[in-house]
This record gives sequence, C-alpha cells and structure tokens, in this order.
Amino acid sequence: MRSEKLAWRLLWIGGAGIFLTGAFTAWFGPHSASNLQKRLQTAADAALVSANLTAWRASAHGAALDLEGVAPTEEAKREVVSVLKTATGVGEVKTAKVVIAPPANPFQWSARKERGYVVLEGAAPNRTSLTIIHEAARKLYGSDMSDMMTLASGAPAGMNWEAAAVHGLQSLVKLEKGTATLSGKELTVSGLAATEADAETVAAWVAHVEDGVKATSHITGPPEWVASRLSGKTTFQGKAPSASFQQALVRAAGGSQEVRDRTYVAKVGTWQTRALIALPHLAEFERGEIAVQGKTFRISGEAPGSVLAYLREDMASIGDGYSVEYSVSETEADLSGFQGLNLTQTGAGKADACQIAFDRVASANRIVFASERAEIARVSGKSLDRLVAVARACSDLPVEIGGNTDSRGKRSTNLTLSLERAASVKNYLVERGLSAAMLTAVGFGPDRPVASNRTESGRARNRRIEFRVLRGETR
Repeated sequence: MRSEKLAWRLLWIGGAGIFLTGAFTAWFGPHSASNLQKRLQTAADAALVSANLTAWRASAHGAALDLEGVAPTEEAKREVVSVLKTATGVGEVKTAKVVIAPPANPFQWSARKERGYVVLEGAAPNRTSLTIIHEAARKLYGSDMSDMMTLASGAPAGMNWEAAAVHGLQSLVKLEKGTATLSGKELTVSGLAATEADAETVAAWVAHVEDGVKATSHITGPPEWVASRLSGKTTFQGKAPSASFQQALVRAAGGSQEVRDRTYVAKVGTWQTRALIALPHLAEFERGEIAVQGKTFRISGEAPGSVLAYLREDMASIGDGYSVEYSVSETEADLSGFQGLNLTQTGAGKADACQIAFDRVASANRIVFASERAEIARVSGKSLDRLVAVARACSDLPVEIGGNTDSRGKRSTNLTLSLERAASVKNYLVERGLSAAMLTAVGFGPDRPVASNRTESGRARNRRIEFRVLRGETR
C-alpha cells in the first residue's frame, strides 16, 4: 500500500516537473512568447530609426505593434505602417494612437519661466512626448506651470526629441527667468541667473545636450548696474566704481531730488561714460530702465520718438566696446491742439484736414536749426514728435517741405541753406518711418517772407519750415 502511494507521488511530481519545464520553455525559451515580443520590439525600433522615423513610437504587444505618432495625411500614416510590416513581418499594426495633423514649420517647442512659473508651448511629435515633458515640468515646478503644447507633424528625424526638450526644461531651474526653445535640431536657452556661478552652471548644462542637437546658451548674471525710471523718479541699483562717480550719476539724472541711489562701491566695467550720456535721455522717458549686463547696455521702456532717436544717436557715437539692445516703445505725441480735425477721413476732406494740421504744427512748434547750418537743434524734439504724428496720420498724401530764410547774406547761399534745412526735416521724417517717395524738399531762400526783415522778430518769423499737401500737382 505504501509503495503504491509512493509511486503515485513520484508520478505526480514528475508530471508537474514536466508541465513546469514546458511552461518555462514556452515563456522564456528562444521561441517563447516573451522573446518573440522582445525581438519584435527590437525590429520595430530598428525599422523606425533606419527609415528616419524617430519621431514615431511602436510598442510590441504580443504579435502586434501599437503605433503612436503624428502624420500630416492618411497616406503618410499608411507609409509608416508599411515600413513596419515590411521590416518586421508583423501582421497587425494598430493605429488608434496616430493623430493626423498639419506639419509645423519650423517644428518648434518652448518653455518660458518667470517668477517661478513655467509655460509650455509649441509642438510635440506624439502623445508620449507630451506626457514625458508635462510630467518632467510637474516634477520640477509642481503646480506652477501651464501646458499649452499641441501635437504636430514634421518633427526632425535623427534625434531624441523629448530628451532634448526635457534637457532645455531642466536648464531653467537655476534661472530667475528664461526661455528654452527647441527649433528643429537646435536648442537655445537664454535668461537671467541670480549669480555668476549659476550662469556658468546653466551654460555648462546646456552644452551637454543629446547627440544630434546643436545647443546654444545666452545666460547672463545679475546686472552690474541698473537705472530705473518711474513716476518721475530715477532709482540706481548695483555697483559704482567710486563715491565721486555715484555723485556724477546723480547729477546726470537730474540731482538728488530726482534720484534714489542704492548703489555700492565696487569694481565695475568701463561703461561710465555711456551711463552719464544716457541718463539725461532716461529722465525724458515716461518709464524705463537701463541695465548693464556683461558687455551689453540694455535699454527698455516708453519714450517720445525724438528722445529715443537722440539716445540712439548718442549711444552709437561711443566706442567703449559695449553693445546696446533696445526694447523701447514710442509714446504718442501731445496733439491737444488738433481737436476737431478728422485725419482718418478720405478724399478732399482728408487733404484739407491734413493741411490745417501741418499749418498748426509749423506755426506753434518751431523747428530750430544750428546757426547758419542745416543741423536740427535738439530743442526741437517735441516739435518733431508732433510733426511725425501728423505726418503719419497723413502718410497717404504727398507733402512738400519748404525751407525759408531771412534776407541777410547772399541770396544763392540762402537758397542752398533753405533746401538743406528742408532736406534735414525730410530725412528726419524718413528715419522715423515715413516714405521718402511721399516727401519733397524744396528751398525758397529769402523769396517768400511773411514778415519784415528789418527787425529781429521779423527775421525770426521768416526763418521757418512750411508744409504743403500736394493735390495733383507735379512734384
């Protein structure tokens, strides 16, 4: 009896062993389902790389492939499916995760960080990429983020796109504010770091990007010196080379009643002359800022057009090795003396209104020139701003700019001077964006006086610039 039970036990153990061996072989053997799936995955990955379809993903599930990506057309989707079937011999390629979307040109993605908040924008090549980037941003910044990414076709081949995007996203962590942009195969990171050490760390990190991606960084440390203008007051922050230069800066900005000086004495670059020349212009801004970062002088804010024009002229004349970047919007000129004039109408009424507007500008806002020269004096800035405002409103009408002088000196000399002064006004208007083709400069010399040349006041009235709207005349 005991021998029979033993025999049955041995038989059961042997059968179970045979079963487990067969199951193990079926699952883990060279022809097992597990190994077949691995080989299918490897073949699919190789096929996508070989066909330059690296923006696509194919996941093996049993004997089928699950395709994921973005195609510009149904035909393009079918071509990818055909590539996989031909290379792997698989019978089924599922396309439920394929999106049809137009190509993005350029294929561009970006992440912007400011005040600890990150905004994700631009194109991604597939849903997995969207998820990877979103989760990376969530891990780095928590809920302080906004995801505005979309799917698009046209992603560049031959690179790990989402890895490059995440690399750019990670580079923003040590920046106070900045932007990471992945355009095609180029990653550009720019921004402001809290310290010079952080700036160097971020630049080094950006350089170690994925293979196949060109990386560029424009990272700056904190500004060396800042002058900000707001509500009629100028505030200095940062470094100054000496106590005497601190005082010079205050004087250039309008005096101690106009300035809050929060600078401290330390070694600085060679921007002192540029700062002293720029500060009187900044005092004319409605709001603005000058920041010295590295070898760059950054000027931003809102200012009258003439103030900006003269500032640019002065900055261009200094050869100290500093470049200047402008981000200044032009404020509108005061046109309080033009009520009742409709400069937006068309036809003859527009020409009449523009002529009246030019006459008012010429009579109430005298353009002053250097003595016996054609150079416009800078005291004419506000007059020029009003002139530009009217000229822009009337830019669809041809205008004659006439120069006039008093009677002193030779007539031939005065004719030349009057033409040169009219040409200076024309050139100024062209520099401010007006069409040279719509402006004509003429010189009348002393031939058209409006007052007696026997008195100084009369001669001053005769030295003038006039404007005439041309109504069909030959220019």
